Amino acid sequence: MALKPVSVTQLNEYIARVIGTDPLLMNVGVRGEVSGARYDGRGNCYFSLMDETCSVDCILWSDTAAETGFEIKDGLEVIIRGYINVYRKRGTYSLNVRSCELVGAGGLAKAFEEMKQKLAAEGLFDVSHKKKLPFFPHKIAVVTAAAGAAVQDICKTIKSRNSVVSIYIYPSAVQGDGAAAQIAHNIDYINDTRNDIDIIIVGRGGGSAEDLWPFNEEVVARSIYASRIPVISAVGHEIDYSISDLVADVRAATPTAAGQTAVPDTSELASELEEVRKTMMRQLRNNAAYARIRTDNLFETVRQTARGRIADLRHETDKMRLTLEYNDPSKIMKKGYSVVRDVSGRVIMDAEDVSEGQKLDIDLARGRISVRTLEEESDQK
Repeated sequence: MALKPVSVTQLNEYIARVIGTDPLLMNVGVRGEVSGARYDGRGNCYFSLMDETCSVDCILWSDTAAETGFEIKDGLEVIIRGYINVYRKRGTYSLNVRSCELVGAGGLAKAFEEMKQKLAAEGLFDVSHKKKLPFFPHKIAVVTAAAGAAVQDICKTIKSRNSVVSIYIYPSAVQGDGAAAQIAHNIDYINDTRNDIDIIIVGRGGGSAEDLWPFNEEVVARSIYASRIPVISAVGHEIDYSISDLVADVRAATPTAAGQTAVPDTSELASELEEVRKTMMRQLRNNAAYARIRTDNLFETVRQTARGRIADLRHETDKMRLTLEYNDPSKIMKKGYSVVRDVSGRVIMDAEDVSEGQKLDIDLARGRISVRTLEEESDQK
């Protein structure tokens, strides 16, 4: 018995209802190669997922695309997880994407290089943008898993080197879906709410490329770049390199190395200060000894100069004394010379200065006599 014909609308609605109630189709995982990828102006991505013989249309909405961590491009092999949606008006269906992950290390490496080139072109890795770590931080924020080797290694290393520093843990998933968003949120939150934090350490211990992938996602890179607080990236082991390492202000090879980089060792500082003290004391002693030597030399120079000056003065004095002795009137007078003075003591040097009957004193080598000049005899006598 033939069924009663139905309208096209009824048929499409029935198909949509059947598909919409199928548990498998509401949470399906599909593996394939991306083809015909294109983004619209709102950030939504439309592409086909194909294998050797078939393809299925896919829609990646903008909010999910922001958490994917890489750009959907033709040729990428991915695993899509999502649900089937029926477009009733056209009787077509598409796979709406809830999550998208690259298949294998080769795909991850390709996505890493693409993200690296994109962010490098925008200047996120420029050395000129990197901030210098404070020499002696007082408060450090750590963004990592609350439980695990990484947080233990970071805290243990910091405390063993510097017991003065305070550590604040901001728990975050470090792998899997949503991990990148949590990491970025914590970095932004610390910058928005904590003006007293000196350094942010972001990282995790080792793992596979897939495990470490959140630290390669764009949302994390942009939060690190925008951070006003210096960021140390410590992801995986020494051989592991992430986008976070490239954009961070400082890259530490391991979480332990991050702790060593973040704070100075107070015991080493104490030793260095002791050496500085010893060096200063030696310098002070050397300066004091040098000052004493200079003082002694200066004193000896002054003494020698004074002796020389005294000898010169003594010589000049002796010359003056000899000159005085040589010109001593008393010695001259001993040779028969005398000095004639008037009553006021003025020395008479010219006969014209003497008048008749003037009283004069004559100083001899021994004693003094007083005389009076005679009147001139008359020419007629």
